[in-house]
Amino acid sequence: MRALRIHGYGGPEVMRLDDVPVPSAGPGQLLVKVKAASINPIDWKMRRGMLASIFPLSFPRTLGRDCAGEADGRPIAGVADPRTDGTHAEYAVLPDAATAPVPAGLDAAAAASLCVAGLSAWVALVEVAQLQGGMRVLIHGGAGGVGSLAIQIASGLGASVFTTSTQPDYCRQLGAGGVIDYRVENFADAGPYDVVLDTLGGEAHVRSLGALKPGGVLVALSAAPLPPHAPRLEVRVEKPLIQATRQRLEKIFDWAMRGKLRPQVAQIFSLDDAPKAYAASEAGHGRGKILLQIQGGDPWR
Repeated sequence: MRALRIHGYGGPEVMRLDDVPVPSAGPGQLLVKVKAASINPIDWKMRRGMLASIFPLSFPRTLGRDCAGEADGRPIAGVADPRTDGTHAEYAVLPDAATAPVPAGLDAAAAASLCVAGLSAWVALVEVAQLQGGMRVLIHGGAGGVGSLAIQIASGLGASVFTTSTQPDYCRQLGAGGVIDYRVENFADAGPYDVVLDTLGGEAHVRSLGALKPGGVLVALSAAPLPPHAPRLEVRVEKPLIQATRQRLEKIFDWAMRGKLRPQVAQIFSLDDAPKAYAASEAGHGRGKILLQIQGGDPWR
């Protein structure tokens, strides 16, 4: 089979499309024939070595965290263990518990796009922040892979949704009531907020702390290092571990099937063009998710 592998930490030059044996599934695992797989920021961050202290890699290593495909003749989607080879390959081994059946009517690209990004938004807002109707939430990077799903989830929960973005029309279509152009506007002016979803880190994290109501919560996902700052003792900062479970994935797919969560697939590349897909993700491609179509013109054939 073909697999996109890295042979060391670094830039695009360390990625190779290699011919390797099809892996074997062990106890509690599934061998998945991969139809589509997402490009997530964690993929190129791991390639660069930015997460080496958390997920040290041995080489060569197949990239990719999530995918949709077939296992034992049925459509499934899920997330690979970051400590093992990933999903940017024609076949991948996933923990059975980190997969869920894909409902009829949800294609492979859509299902794959909802895994890591959907889990990140769901866990942050629903489980950690416990967002409810009437609460005010600020979502940073509303046009991105996580942000575009987080806006929909927050809106579906009945919250008043604000987001930072340079694409106001797109974000409003997703359900944002207020779109803040961070280049010329201060997001704190629209506060205070009950919840902030921080996908940026850095200076935006510090300013977001100041925009929270007393008793508010900031949920920080993978982001830039934080500058020195004084903590706010009357607010809560959470850095959740985003773990895939069948129950979580099933809830996300249920929202998608009921029309409450629309997959945001922006671009699809072939496995041969994976370096271009990575470059688009690293450059900040604009909106939604970037996908690799790995096997089959029809997503389920």
